[in-house]
Amino acid sequence: MFQGSRLMTLNTLILTRNHSSAAEMPLNCTARFPNFADRLEQVSTDVTAVVVMFGGTLASLVTVLVYLEECLYFCRNPFLARRRSKMLKILAVYPVISTTSVSNLWFPQASAVADFAGSWYLSLAIYQVFTLMLDYLGGKRGIVESIGGLKIRMNTLPICCCVCLPPKPLNMVLLRRFHLGVLQLTVVYPVTSYIFALINTDQSVQGRNQDTASTGLVLRAVPMVSILMAVYSILCVCRNVTQHMPHAAAFRLRPKLAVVMLIMGLSRLQFVVLSLVSIPGGKGCGPGTLFTGPDRKKVIGSVLTVLEMLLLGLLARRLFTQPAEDDLEDPCDVTDQHFHEKRVMIVRTTSL
Repeated sequence: MFQGSRLMTLNTLILTRNHSSAAEMPLNCTARFPNFADRLEQVSTDVTAVVVMFGGTLASLVTVLVYLEECLYFCRNPFLARRRSKMLKILAVYPVISTTSVSNLWFPQASAVADFAGSWYLSLAIYQVFTLMLDYLGGKRGIVESIGGLKIRMNTLPICCCVCLPPKPLNMVLLRRFHLGVLQLTVVYPVTSYIFALINTDQSVQGRNQDTASTGLVLRAVPMVSILMAVYSILCVCRNVTQHMPHAAAFRLRPKLAVVMLIMGLSRLQFVVLSLVSIPGGKGCGPGTLFTGPDRKKVIGSVLTVLEMLLLGLLARRLFTQPAEDDLEDPCDVTDQHFHEKRVMIVRTTSL
């Protein structure tokens, strides 16, 4: 009886000691992401955190300011209204992605919500690029009238190795299928991101690791298939149609398409690389260290994304703010002589 009571007392002391040790464990050695208050504490006590956090925030602010300057440029110059609207929606993807990445820096536990917002607008920007490309080429009807019946190759990226796909004649039905192939991205990609955000923020599923892991695998595979389908549809049009329409080269469609598609390619590549090289809760975990465990991968990925959006945003600014003559409104529809002189000046300046 006495030995049994001593054993129970010893077990109670061990459990109490383990509990106190777990409570005293530094936050950056745990498996959970810090919240906003923890991030503020890191910034107030560590110079490295100040440089990383405010450096990323400043780069994101510059990206937003560049976009505001682009809005002023498009509003002051006589661009076609429909193309101006599309271009502004496309160029807005860089400040949106940059802002969501900064939100991941300051609010790591709410990263799923920021990722949902970023994925939704990215899918919209890719769709706008596709519709802008069709607009430059004269629309679906104009393409069919120009090169309708032309045999186009269907074995393009990402299924270029499938030589069994026969060429098909270009017609309105095929163009509509390509259009739907891109349009589905604006539905599938945001919906899967939204469901993934719900699962990550729902605390009730934390105890069911196997079910959550299998669901997460499906929610990552479905948008990947959707992305590949959209990329295939865009490349089929860009590769086959533009090379048979001589005036398409003046619009620089391929660089404009590439500067937007790079966002998705870099994000996927970055996610794979960081997943392979980072070990959560690994080396250097302790009271004197910063950004360790799963938080380190999140911080590195967010800062890299902010810098990428700044560089790509500047490149896109150069591509989209140099109009071809077809981008500007017809002077015959405008009676203002100053408007016509400004239009001629813009075309001459950008052609130098």
